[in-house]
Amino acid sequence: MSMVLGPIHHWMFGKIKTSEAREHSIVSAFKAKYGTEADALLNQVYAKHPQPDNTKPLEELLANKSIHQGIQNLIIETETREAAIIAAFCAKYEDAEKVAIDAAYAHGIQCGEEAVKSKGLSANECKSTSKAFELLGDYLCDGMPCDRGAQIVDDSEECTTWDHEDCVHEKIWKNAGANFLTMCNIVNAWISGFCKGVCSSSEYTREKAIASGDKSCLSVLKNK
Repeated sequence: MSMVLGPIHHWMFGKIKTSEAREHSIVSAFKAKYGTEADALLNQVYAKHPQPDNTKPLEELLANKSIHQGIQNLIIETETREAAIIAAFCAKYEDAEKVAIDAAYAHGIQCGEEAVKSKGLSANECKSTSKAFELLGDYLCDGMPCDRGAQIVDDSEECTTWDHEDCVHEKIWKNAGANFLTMCNIVNAWISGFCKGVCSSSEYTREKAIASGDKSCLSVLKNK
């Protein structure tokens, strides 16, 4: 792994680990809500989409593989497993989407607070929506760096907007059998929580979504 690309790959790996942690939070919420029935359902999903070996470092996971393709595969595996879990629970329980949304939002808050602490930001710095968006980029897995992920539309200290012309998650989620809009709702709940964790007075809204039939996505983060 080159000195130049190494940090980027570990940065991406950190974002993948955040996605895994969100999945764990959702799974914990399902277990708390549905009890032993949840374990049986999870075992069915894990038989097809095994849980990752979290003891292995990135270098070992990518051994004898193209680095770019190896990281891409990790993203696909992680997002597929999370989507398959959510699809399985939503197929069985009417309130599963809400349970997942609440868990994702709570996990997002934790990540936002962690981001602030790790950067040593002051309360005043946290009020900047521009800074919050910057922090979000270190935690939210939004495809590979070469993909057209979130693109800034307008940016200021009080309001930051960004869009997506394509959804890098759509194919993965659908291949896992999950509802496109359900997964979009869950991830956006996580984003909302993250922004709230960075600054309690922030307000995040998804004004457009490809999953809702719009031609592009549009997200708005304001500081009240």
